Amino acid sequence: MSKCFGFSCRYVGIVALLGATFVWGCGGDKLPTVKGKVTLDGQPLENGAISFVPADGATATAGGVITNGEYSIEVPPGPKKVEITASKVVGQRPAYEGDPNSPMIDITESIIPPRYNTQTELTREVQPGENTFDFDLTSS
Repeated sequence: MSKCFGFSCRYVGIVALLGATFVWGCGGDKLPTVKGKVTLDGQPLENGAISFVPADGATATAGGVITNGEYSIEVPPGPKKVEITASKVVGQRPAYEGDPNSPMIDITESIIPPRYNTQTELTREVQPGENTFDFDLTSS
């Protein structure tokens, strides 16, 4: 039996064929790019997360980070509900209650109202190609 890099040539051939099929199957269609700016009360959202959830449940949810008020991600096309989250540190507590040597962990609270995340009112239609969606959020 011949060997290819310490493995059976048959095994190496199958792995190469599967890898080529994966690359060919995944490389054909590029997902639309969605980018934009997010502000809260007129100020860029320093850090947060944004998710585009399929309104019809037919595609995958896509999400990414918001840094200095900006985001850029690839999102499957179609109607989406948009969820934006961000939090701030309001204190600390022991990670393990009752352990005097416990490390401290941050206590956080959301700075984004539920109408923009868990009870989102935000929707957008993602089109093929490049999309720009800016979100001007208010805390009140």
